[in-house]
Amino acid sequence: MSLRPHQIVLSPLVTEESQIQVGKANQYSFRVHPGANKIQIRDAIEAIFVKEGIKVVRVNTMNYEGKLRRRLGAQSTGRRSSWKKAIVTLREGDKIELI
Repeated sequence: MSLRPHQIVLSPLVTEESQIQVGKANQYSFRVHPGANKIQIRDAIEAIFVKEGIKVVRVNTMNYEGKLRRRLGAQSTGRRSSWKKAIVTLREGDKIELI
């Protein structure tokens, strides 16, 4: 599978917990392509933020299954799409400006 960096890294996840991780462990959370592996994610992050000169130390990934959802007033159920999350640890002193 050959994807460009912006097809692998879909969006940053900016939540309260992810901001705590940035402060404590220099870890950033991203929503990524479900078929991407850790090596592809590392290379994509380093390619997207090449101007900052960041170096990725470690990548942890998690697969989330889509939740079952019911339509209002209907008996039928649907499912939200499944997605993949990556937590990227940067080397000491590196920083990504997301906001």
